[in-house]
Amino acid sequence: MKKLFILGSTRGLGKEILKLAINEDFEISCLVRDPQKVQKNKNLKIFKGDATNINDLRNSLGDSDYIISSLNVMRKNIFPWSKTTNSKNTVSDSIKNIIKISNERKIYRIISVSAIGVGESINEIPYWFKLLINKSNIKFPYIDHLRQEEELKNSKLDWTILRPAALVNFGRFYEVLESYNNNPKVNLFINRKSLAKYILKILDSKAHYGKIFSISKK
Repeated sequence: MKKLFILGSTRGLGKEILKLAINEDFEISCLVRDPQKVQKNKNLKIFKGDATNINDLRNSLGDSDYIISSLNVMRKNIFPWSKTTNSKNTVSDSIKNIIKISNERKIYRIISVSAIGVGESINEIPYWFKLLINKSNIKFPYIDHLRQEEELKNSKLDWTILRPAALVNFGRFYEVLESYNNNPKVNLFINRKSLAKYILKILDSKAHYGKIFSISKK
C-alpha cells in the first residue's frame, strides 16, 4: 500500500483530497495544528504540529511515497483586507522543509497547489482582480506561492505545481482543463472535489513531473 502525506487537510481543498484518498488504497498521514478537525480513520495517522517547524515535519513525514500540499497564507475571513492568521511565509517555509527532508529520505514525488495569477499566469486573470491583489491582503498568498514555486523548481524533486482558478464547493465531479500560458483559455472556476480527484489521479503521472499548469473546469 502506497503512503501518502497531506498538508492542509483540515479545510478547503486539502479536506476534499483527504476525503477521497481515505477511500482509495493509501496509508495516509497528515500534519495539522488542530487534530480535532480531522476525522479518525484506520488508514490515517494524524500528527499535531506545523509544517514550518522542521522537527514537526520530520516526525510526521515518515517514508511517504507521495506528498500533497495545499497550504496557504490564510486570512481571518474572505474580506480582502482582513488580517492574515498565520505566517506570511507559511507556504515557502514549509516547502523548504519538505525539500530538505525529502532529499534526506529519498522522497521524490510532490504535488503543490499554488494559485492562478502567480508568476506569468498573472496574465490569465481579469484586470480588476490584479488590482485587488495588489491593493489588499490577498497579495500575501500570491507572494508566498511564487516563493514556493521557485524553491520547487530549483529542487531535485519530481514536482508538479498546480495553479487552480477560483475554488468553489458547488457542482458535480467533472473533468479539469490543463492550461499553460492561457492555452487553452482558462475558465473562471473549478470545484474542490473535481480538483482533488484530479490531483490523486496524476500522482503517478510522469508526464506531469516538472510541470506547472493552470487548472480550471473543462
